[in-house]
Amino acid sequence: MWQQHRYKMLSSLLLLVSGLLLAIHSGSGKQATEFDWLDILGEGTTLLVACGWLGLIISSRPAGRVTEWLYYGSLLLVYSYFLDLLDEFIRYPDTIRLMSWLESLPAPVGMLILTYGLVGWHREQRAINRQLQGRELFLRQHQLIDPLTQLYGAAYLQAVLQREIELHKSQHKALSLLVVDIDNFIQFNRQHGMAAGDAYLSQLSELLSSQLRHSDLVCRYAGDRFIALLPETAEPQALIMAQHLRQQLLQLADSQNEPATTVVALAVRQGSTKAAFKAAEQALAVAKQAGNFSHKPA
Repeated sequence: MWQQHRYKMLSSLLLLVSGLLLAIHSGSGKQATEFDWLDILGEGTTLLVACGWLGLIISSRPAGRVTEWLYYGSLLLVYSYFLDLLDEFIRYPDTIRLMSWLESLPAPVGMLILTYGLVGWHREQRAINRQLQGRELFLRQHQLIDPLTQLYGAAYLQAVLQREIELHKSQHKALSLLVVDIDNFIQFNRQHGMAAGDAYLSQLSELLSSQLRHSDLVCRYAGDRFIALLPETAEPQALIMAQHLRQQLLQLADSQNEPATTVVALAVRQGSTKAAFKAAEQALAVAKQAGNFSHKPA
């Protein structure tokens, strides 16, 4: 960073040296008894603070328009405070007003320029914060997405289901679940290979996403199980959707080697996600015993 602003440091030093030479040429030194040490302490501290601002800008800011405004505004403040401090050691003739003007005018101008630069810096930070928030949101969401099916996983489903259950209790809105379970999926992978299993999961996830509504949330709950959250959907409507999905799954099966798939629908009447998932497990077990398969291999 210092390498980018070498010319700025050099120009700052030259400006202060020129101010010192001009002050020495225009006036004469005061006696030590005339020094007001309290003023010297206050004005010296102010100058050091302004120099610190200038150093921070040079050392931490990249080159650019906002940096230029911040730099030149701070430099004018430093120049003004430097001449103000010299005034404590050098006496100027009353006929020479130049030093008084150079001491007074740069400070307000520098404050205006510095303020304009700070506004630009604030805009930069807001833009950076928006980018960081977007990246953070992207990472948070993508940590919850199954890389194979590109569907949300169980953790996201639990969080959304808990919210919907609370809405269901407070606003008395209907809520249902749709469960799709692949039977003997481990055996299918052993017999046909992991590649065939992954291909079937991808096809199944695409089918579920295309057949359900935009308001429905489809998640891969486990390795061989998908759950769709159906907000504002009563159980009779969910049962119709389950039957339609079974018919679509029959069309997905392009050979008799496809695994059997069980589809069940149930209304959520429980007060917690744990109870709702337990009810879904029970409904799935009942459907499997009844042989409610969308496709049975020969």
